[in-house]
Amino acid sequence: MKIASVAPAQNISFKRRLTLSEEKEMDLVDAQAKQLLGNTGNSVLIVHDACLPQSAERNTGVANILNGESGGFFDFAKTYFGINTIEVLPQGEFGRKHKNGLVCAYGYSSLGLNDSLIDPETLTKKQWRYILLPEEFKEIVDANNAVDKRQVVNYENINQPDSAFDINLRRAYDRFKTLERGDALRVEFEKYKLDNEEWLTPKAVYHVLKKEHGGHDWERWHNRLDQQLYLNSSTYSQSERQNRINTILSENKKEADFYKFKQFLAEKHLQEGREILHKKGLKLFGDMPVKFSKDEMWANPEAFLFDHYIGANDWKAPCLNYPALRDENSAAAKLLKLKSRLSARRYDGTRIDVSWMYINPKMIEAATGKVERLDLGDTALRLIEHEFESVQGANYSPQNIIHEFKAGADDFTLFKGGSLRPEVASRVAIVESEHLDHNWGSLDAFKNLGMSEDYFIYGVGDHTSQPLRQIALGMDDAVAESKSGCRTVRINTQADVLAEIYHDSAEKLLEPAEFTRTKFADIMGAKHNFLFFMDPLGIISRFDSQGLNNKENYRYKIPVDYKDRYHKAVQKGFALNLPDALARAFEKTGLAKEHPELYKKLCKFAKILKEPDRKDVVDNLQNTSNKLGIKKIGLIAAGACVVTGLGVIVHKNLSNNSNNK
Repeated sequence: MKIASVAPAQNISFKRRLTLSEEKEMDLVDAQAKQLLGNTGNSVLIVHDACLPQSAERNTGVANILNGESGGFFDFAKTYFGINTIEVLPQGEFGRKHKNGLVCAYGYSSLGLNDSLIDPETLTKKQWRYILLPEEFKEIVDANNAVDKRQVVNYENINQPDSAFDINLRRAYDRFKTLERGDALRVEFEKYKLDNEEWLTPKAVYHVLKKEHGGHDWERWHNRLDQQLYLNSSTYSQSERQNRINTILSENKKEADFYKFKQFLAEKHLQEGREILHKKGLKLFGDMPVKFSKDEMWANPEAFLFDHYIGANDWKAPCLNYPALRDENSAAAKLLKLKSRLSARRYDGTRIDVSWMYINPKMIEAATGKVERLDLGDTALRLIEHEFESVQGANYSPQNIIHEFKAGADDFTLFKGGSLRPEVASRVAIVESEHLDHNWGSLDAFKNLGMSEDYFIYGVGDHTSQPLRQIALGMDDAVAESKSGCRTVRINTQADVLAEIYHDSAEKLLEPAEFTRTKFADIMGAKHNFLFFMDPLGIISRFDSQGLNNKENYRYKIPVDYKDRYHKAVQKGFALNLPDALARAFEKTGLAKEHPELYKKLCKFAKILKEPDRKDVVDNLQNTSNKLGIKKIGLIAAGACVVTGLGVIVHKNLSNNSNNK
């Protein structure tokens, strides 16, 4: 029997991973378990597409769903997280970053799409007539030379004027325009411009004028006519304003058309990515922000109350003319309907950002800070839903519109007169367990409050929440602490509540791994549930610290080696071990006794996922042997045993794992 030396230990790459057949079996077992638990609706993974993994050869700085590595991540998430839907954060045009480097997707455009949705590598392929050269794509990648490019999204590499991305996309545009007029892509582009004239041309005009005015937004333009081009009550006549628009477009024809070309590419690549998801059995949801960008206010001035704003003092979002929404022919209603139609066209479903602002808007007078409230009932929400139904037709479902009613106590509450507001009760509300207590935040609590399982989607936390791993470790909530000046540690109270729900001891649930699995288990019994991507991966950093983490805000990239990192986090008890969470939910509901064979299979796969990598096992043995003065650790060539001076340790699965090769 030949013994092969394994020193040095770091050369061994054996890992305990599920084989393809095991993954398929686990997928089936998980699906059966979810069905029995009633988790039969939308299981959503919320992910900022800019943060998707990018290999060194493709790292342009900002990812998208069409990226080369994105498909593999979605396959992984579907199997290991049990999801059937991908929800992306807002994908609007990049506006600006704050002085401290903070970038927030919710401050982007509501109508246009960001350049990062364009996948430049795709333009080097046959279906795009090779309009971008491989060496030009490489220039874009090479330009992303930020020292933290593997950890942090580099928006600047895509969105900066005169960047390598911008320069090479202009070259691609020039080649595109040399294609025959009858080429299918050129025909499609011309149709796109006609179909989107209502919002696309004003944006192109603004793009040109902003460059002319030194990169400033319209409030700082020295030309009053330019400021009022779309203001019907302007001191300038309609013909004067239209003549100026025509002059801008004729004198800057190429620049305006290039802007429209980029929007066309972004839209088309988004749809190509959506089709890839559909082939994987996944739906694509979007996120419709409550904000509007500067150019959208400029192009639709009658739709806004310029002497008011909404939201906190630190962001002062534009105030739509909410009172006018009662009239569906008003400028405000028309703009909201346009925003809704675009979202309905681009996605299979949508999360409506700050939905409560369409029910009980909080408008703040800019000069005095005086708060004005308005009760719209569900007038504005019905207006939004009608547009979705008109666009999506037979594919429309109320279950595919998710409403964010989350707000501070002084802003909005789900209840009125002791009962759920009727505007809330008949719509899918996104709720979470971040603030779990005896009367709120658990699956049982939401049901006891009168919420129908059809009308809420439940998760452990969204992009604004304290990460589950932080809570499990008993860490302070830095954001809550900064606001209140008091420590906020959530695990102690939550362990008590979970102990009651799961008939367990609070002491046991204070253990981070046990706490994590139980929190994940609680969302598995909801008909609709969601996961924010950093929690199931076991990442400890907070995605949105509302400025406390400066540049990193909204920029954390999923590492290319996410599988290895996920498995290590699972082994430590910090990431989602789906069969383990389902088994825990089975125990609570009595399904473990009713379906013992299925429960046993869940436990089997849960145990496999908890097993350490074999390389780690061998490394530990090597370290132990070094301490004991043993010079060699060997492996029997057949791969069945690890041999040490202390004896033989058998690992019978070692040679059966195809991923070990």
